[in-house]
Amino acid sequence: MLEELVRRTRSYRRFEEREKLTESMLWELVEHARLAPCAANLQLLRFSIVAEETACSRLFPLLKWAGYLEDWDGPAEGERPAAYIVISGPAEEASYTRIDVGIAAAYLVLAAMEQGVGSCMLLSFDHAETGKLLPLPDGHAPKLVIALGKPSEKVVLEDVGPEGNIRYWRDSDGVHHVPKRSLEELILS
Repeated sequence: MLEELVRRTRSYRRFEEREKLTESMLWELVEHARLAPCAANLQLLRFSIVAEETACSRLFPLLKWAGYLEDWDGPAEGERPAAYIVISGPAEEASYTRIDVGIAAAYLVLAAMEQGVGSCMLLSFDHAETGKLLPLPDGHAPKLVIALGKPSEKVVLEDVGPEGNIRYWRDSDGVHHVPKRSLEELILS
């Protein structure tokens, strides 16, 4: 059921690093993103699969993992993603480029979770250095990095409390808590 899949599709930041993803699985995830709607059907996005161990090691230090977890520098060795898919688009952004990236990424991460693969969409990364690592077409720049792997952490959705704090946090057992606003708060009537 779609609702259950959406609830499981969270930002996972710790993975079973040794559990590799097959090339065919990664291509299948890009296939889902390829089929996503986009502005004027221009299909300007491109996808770089980073799955080889050395390439993953070069990309990892360019990423920033969790702004609200200020004392955490990202997953430790053994908990890092098994692969990444980097979405790139025209360096000169049109008003719809970021929307197209978001739609494609949503399709991709939902397809990943359907196969038991967790993900984390990362907007905070060194764009210039990441671009140097990838075989990008002329005039393209990286827009989003999606980390992928078998999740090794538990993520729990919960209601935002009366104080209205939406900051995610980890408890003493390492469970990642993600507060979500109520439906009544979000729907305007």
